[in-house]
Amino acid sequence: MLILISVTSIAFDFRNVFAIGVYNIEDDYFNSYSDGTAGINLLLSLDRADNDRYTINSFIEPISTGDVVNYGLLSIIILYLSNNELVFDRSVQFGTPRSSYSVDGISLEFFKGDNLTCNGMIEMSLETGGIPKNDSINFQLTFIVPLDTGDYMNYELAIYAFVPLHFLLYIIVPVILFWIFKPLFGIKFSEEDIKRDEKFLNHLDRLVIENSKDSKN
Repeated sequence: MLILISVTSIAFDFRNVFAIGVYNIEDDYFNSYSDGTAGINLLLSLDRADNDRYTINSFIEPISTGDVVNYGLLSIIILYLSNNELVFDRSVQFGTPRSSYSVDGISLEFFKGDNLTCNGMIEMSLETGGIPKNDSINFQLTFIVPLDTGDYMNYELAIYAFVPLHFLLYIIVPVILFWIFKPLFGIKFSEEDIKRDEKFLNHLDRLVIENSKDSKN
């Protein structure tokens, strides 16, 4: 029964559980030095808002390995291209090194097979071999949208159809357990127990019907 309860929460929160229409892509970009590497990690996030429209967010943070110290971002030029056409750009210079940078809330429309490319250049403040220096690094991350509105609707219909079938298990499982454990352990039920169980099963049956109607609406 605990498994059934867990599955119930999944069924009603399927978008977050299965991350349908949510895509997170990331990659590291770095320069090599004699004592390590320094660069950035770029996280690109697409979140389907409605039909074929997505909200685009990106997050950039400096990274380093070995003895190289990456103090942060000094400037950034970032471009977003939809099917190789420029749709958004930004150029920023920071007074002091930044530990992270994000671009949030870009709304774009994508269809199945369309691609989104995020590229640009970042200048970093770092220390290598004990010597402070500034260096730049280029980045480019591309994502191809795998689904369209029709595909999402098919996924959602399949999951919603599962919900009423799932609630039937709340009736079937107790009945099966009753007939298995009753003879196995010699359990005897009074007439009052049987009536109470029947009342509970009838209540579950009504829940199945109500949830089935809700899923259709």
